[in-house]
Amino acid sequence: MKALEKTPLASKKFIAYLISNLSSKMLLFWMVGKDTGDIITVSMIIASMFIDIGYILGQAALDKYVRVASLSISEDIKIL
Repeated sequence: MKALEKTPLASKKFIAYLISNLSSKMLLFWMVGKDTGDIITVSMIIASMFIDIGYILGQAALDKYVRVASLSISEDIKIL
């Protein structure tokens, strides 16, 4: 079971998400500094929120799938 667990920094998806999130936040701060239009700034914030929510929901679904699979494997091993 411990072999399935890995740290977030060992995940390529997490590293890609982290780079994407940090670059969008830097772009957002740059946009605020340059005083771009309000609609552009708000749409950037909304897009960033959708990316965050999508990643979190995807990871939650994946964690649930891995847990269910690991429990069913351990039950199958006990039966044998």
